[in-house]
Amino acid sequence: MKTQQPFDPGAGRRGLGSGKEKQANYVVGIDTGGTYTDGVLMDYRSREVLASGKTLTTREDLASGVVSVLKMLKIKDPSRVKLVGISSTLATNSVAEGKARDVGLILIGYDRELVTSFGLEEKLSTPYFEFFAGGHSSQGEEQAPVDLDGIRAWVEENKDKVDAFAISSYFSPLNPSHEESAFQVVREVCDHPVVLGHQLSTQLDSVKRAATASLNASLVAVMHEFIEAVKASLKNQDIHAPLMIVKGDGSLMPYTEAVEKPVETVLSGPAASAIGGLFFSGHSNALMIDVGGTTTDMALIEQGQVTVSDAGARVGEIETAVKAARIRTACVGCDSRISFGGQGGRVEIGPDRVVPLCRLASRYSQVREAVMGLKLKDSIHWKISDIEFWFLHKSADPEELGICEHRHIQLLNLLNQGPASVSAILEALGVHHRLQVKADSLFRQGLIEQATLTPTDLLHINGQMDTWDREVARQAMVCACDIFSRNPKTFVSQTLDQIISMMVEEAVVFLAGQEKGADLPDTVDGHWGRWLLEQSIQGSNSHLSVNISSRFPIIGIGAPAGIFVKRVAETLKAPFVLPDHAHVANAAGAVAGSVVADKEAIVYAQEAGDSRCFIVQIGEQRTSFNEYEEALSHARKKVGKMAREVAESAGANEPRVKVRVVTEGALERVQARAVGNPRLSEEFGE
Repeated sequence: MKTQQPFDPGAGRRGLGSGKEKQANYVVGIDTGGTYTDGVLMDYRSREVLASGKTLTTREDLASGVVSVLKMLKIKDPSRVKLVGISSTLATNSVAEGKARDVGLILIGYDRELVTSFGLEEKLSTPYFEFFAGGHSSQGEEQAPVDLDGIRAWVEENKDKVDAFAISSYFSPLNPSHEESAFQVVREVCDHPVVLGHQLSTQLDSVKRAATASLNASLVAVMHEFIEAVKASLKNQDIHAPLMIVKGDGSLMPYTEAVEKPVETVLSGPAASAIGGLFFSGHSNALMIDVGGTTTDMALIEQGQVTVSDAGARVGEIETAVKAARIRTACVGCDSRISFGGQGGRVEIGPDRVVPLCRLASRYSQVREAVMGLKLKDSIHWKISDIEFWFLHKSADPEELGICEHRHIQLLNLLNQGPASVSAILEALGVHHRLQVKADSLFRQGLIEQATLTPTDLLHINGQMDTWDREVARQAMVCACDIFSRNPKTFVSQTLDQIISMMVEEAVVFLAGQEKGADLPDTVDGHWGRWLLEQSIQGSNSHLSVNISSRFPIIGIGAPAGIFVKRVAETLKAPFVLPDHAHVANAAGAVAGSVVADKEAIVYAQEAGDSRCFIVQIGEQRTSFNEYEEALSHARKKVGKMAREVAESAGANEPRVKVRVVTEGALERVQARAVGNPRLSEEFGE
């Protein structure tokens, strides 16, 4: 039996044969982004994209977007699909949009006064937490007996307030016994999902570990619902291939693991984009820039690998211990709101995402009529609220939703009839300002969306896009320019130039910060710093020339990459690479990654009086040795074997294992990583 060819990213360009001599075997990749859900159907052997699809993400129900894009791929013989990979914004968006579940966090052995005095409560990602006696020392010895009675009483008191529990004990990576005891107590009281900190991270940063456990617990039910819906949709399409989910570092894990550790899918989407860019471009060293509807994401590819952050992924203000690709996200995309509230009337792009007016008008004739009808009014009566519309994804019954606020009921009943401009809404509700409507909670719940002028509208006006209603976009722009005394002839080009400048600054800060030991701010600050950056972009000074150039080629990903990223590359004097299928490279990245399994042993000395031994801690297993070399050798063999076994059970085909030893203070971390291509649902016939 011959082994299958590796599914390596470099093959995206060169191919591995025509794939026509034998019956093709397919892989399907799907990426659910903040604005679009993308899908690709690829021939496994030739790496040829056979079909692709792009549909609007159904934010209220991500799985239905997956169903839509699967149908767009028109897979004639589902039995040939041997692997399905999905990357998703579910974890990140659930936290950002307040849709994650409430969690009760049990902190064992933590110093209450220390946590409070440093204001660390906000980093725990839940308001429901309590401190209990217990925990261990830096040598894995018990500090105090664990307060199981106190934990039991607190769980009884809070079980109806939360949907899950997380448990984090002090120094649990060195001795998890107190977390395990507390787990048994919670299980005796209720059947809520329970997450243990040491199973997610072996970092000794106790606050990060607790936050990671809490965040993971809040996402378990959400991820479970999503996965079940995706599995049902695959079954309905008669697809029975293995289902893999993209982790935040770009590697793949089986869906069963994703349900248990959904926090590891944070930054899944941007990581998939980077893998897709690597796959299609064949460049092993490059800056990847993915321009989407909601954000612009950047990642660095070095030696054929996406660089991973040592600090751990951040979700909003929550710092986690989750390994993820080093991604810089800028809140600017094709669907960013264009507003005029900046200093001196400066145009602002983002940070919030709205629906482009041209797109809404293509869907609803009343929106087109309202905007184009502005021509019939004297421009002196135009208001910016005339070109901002509110609308519902689907009809909403205030009573079923438990909405009692009178104005909210009025608003939902009005919008059930279709989108309405803010001007029309204020008039219908009998108020003078949108703040009087107090609709923020309805926006946060995702019940109501907004549409107004965006970069997508500007690209329609200048002819670089021709998908939706160009006339509506132009009329909205003329209206805004009249209100804010802007020149309509230059407004579009100046605003797009401003977007390029924002992206260039993000790229400069991101690349400069990659240098080892660099301690630079997140923005270009100071008068001289701003001047130097602006001159490098505009070059308007008649006495000095400032040049900033990238040492890396720049790969553009996303549908508008040829417009925006090309100009960023030109500004930074870098070669520009626009791969084939750049518009769906993120979907290809969802299936082009490797299956990776990491296992770690912690080796440390434990002293008691005159005696000394060496402890090897691997998860819950604790072994003692008299000699350091004996302990280290045992740790190497054990974690190497475990990593291989875990990778194989996760779907890796013939994984390769590497083991390294990292010194961290008084202890050694023996880290094994097994990497393999995802195993298909059956071996290829020859």
